[in-house]
Amino acid sequence: MSAGFSWVPDAERGEWLRSMEAESFGSLFSVVPRGFEMYARVFHPVERDRPRATRSWHAIDRTTYFDDAADIGALLETEPCTWSAAAASFGTTMHAEAQYARLIGSASGEEVGAVAADGWRYGEPSEGALDASTLTAASQVLARHTGTPDTGIAAIWEGWGGLVSSAGSKDYLTEASPPPVGHPAAGEGIWGTTAQSFRRRFAVAAQRSKSSVRSLRVTLPRLAPRAPKPGTGVLAPEIAAGPRFDLHGDTGRNYVLFEAGAAAFADPHWPARAPWSDDAARVQSPSILWPEDRSWVLATELDYDSTLIAGTAALISDLVRTSGLEVLPIHPNADLTWDGDSINRAA
Repeated sequence: MSAGFSWVPDAERGEWLRSMEAESFGSLFSVVPRGFEMYARVFHPVERDRPRATRSWHAIDRTTYFDDAADIGALLETEPCTWSAAAASFGTTMHAEAQYARLIGSASGEEVGAVAADGWRYGEPSEGALDASTLTAASQVLARHTGTPDTGIAAIWEGWGGLVSSAGSKDYLTEASPPPVGHPAAGEGIWGTTAQSFRRRFAVAAQRSKSSVRSLRVTLPRLAPRAPKPGTGVLAPEIAAGPRFDLHGDTGRNYVLFEAGAAAFADPHWPARAPWSDDAARVQSPSILWPEDRSWVLATELDYDSTLIAGTAALISDLVRTSGLEVLPIHPNADLTWDGDSINRAA
């Protein structure tokens, strides 16, 4: 086991968060607990691209532009950007309760591959996990606002494909690979999602279908598929079969706990040391992270494309000022549901 990321079999370490189950689902307090001085929302970065030659998707015929391209990626200018930049491109208003689909003018929620008037094409923020570099930047701040920067708990959702068993770890690649960014089909259908988002959605679907699969095995035991055994995934067998910290009843929000302080994630090399991943390039961030002294909590709800942090006013102020992060203080009574962005609602 990697130093600083040892498994915690004592699921009661998370019991202090149990009060969140009494909150309505979709409430900020169902994701991070009450009792903190201030709350903030960290917006997951998005990626945008445009053809290098024309600097606009509006100036090309997408059905033929890449026909003779040996390297499609070389023809594209690609960069990470903030929600604020996306809002500026689409003429909408960025604010603490913004929903990304609203910012880019998609009332239906089909935000993948949207092209702004200025010619940039926008991807979608990752859902259910914070990218590694953003977590590192946030953790460098978090480590300064706790008396126990080297100790704490990282709660990892058990439903990520390939974590507990080999189920779901390769299925999204075996049928067909998504077209490269820039291909005419990119941004359409399921291939319009990022690989990380697709993995998450596959894992969520698998988690939610457990009851129907169980029923199938009872009624047609000889025909039902045999699920891979726990321990055939990334986690060691004793961890895969070990205790879980569960939240919100029978919603599939069950977590494997690891010892990990903010200082561990402040190190940019943490993805290579995380025992819950065998690929540092696509490691999942903790769903919940808190220091031993419980001075703050960081949480990424599985269905959210932003992360919530509860802590002191000094911590939130520090996060807002940190370069490389897009953070806004948020009111405890904020509406974080998909329809919560009242400012950018279509007329």
